[in-house]
Amino acid sequence: MKQPRILTAEQAYLRATADCARAERCRHDLMQRMLRGGLSREEIEDVLDRLEDEGYINSQRYAQAYAHDKLRYERWGRQKIRQGLAAKRIAEADIRAALDELDEAEYREILGEVVQRKMATTTAESDYVRNQKVARYAISRGFEPALVFPLVGSTDPFEE
Repeated sequence: MKQPRILTAEQAYLRATADCARAERCRHDLMQRMLRGGLSREEIEDVLDRLEDEGYINSQRYAQAYAHDKLRYERWGRQKIRQGLAAKRIAEADIRAALDELDEAEYREILGEVVQRKMATTTAESDYVRNQKVARYAISRGFEPALVFPLVGSTDPFEE
């Protein structure tokens, strides 16, 4: 059963411009909203192309804002940020550029804070087990194992 049309293409455009004025948006998120609004794929593509031409949406700018915010506010590492951007269908070149723009000193400082906070709240029968729990947690947050293991005082169990 076809969804009833809720929005016209012009209404969708006006809503999208207002939404983009408040925060960075990506093409994928706007497309999903317009699909729920009952627009056809062709109408959606026309609206999205118009938004890109007028500078309301820009995937590189979105990727940079997303990476910055996820690192600073959500305490995500590069790997999790990469996955999030890929899920939003951002081009690999834009993802790489956004990750390269992250301040390395801030990145390592945030990783240190994540490890310290988790270390303070983790209990285990031995330091080794506690270190492994903390390392697994930091890696699950998207931080690279090569950066995590030296901070928790253990070695990578897969290295010899």
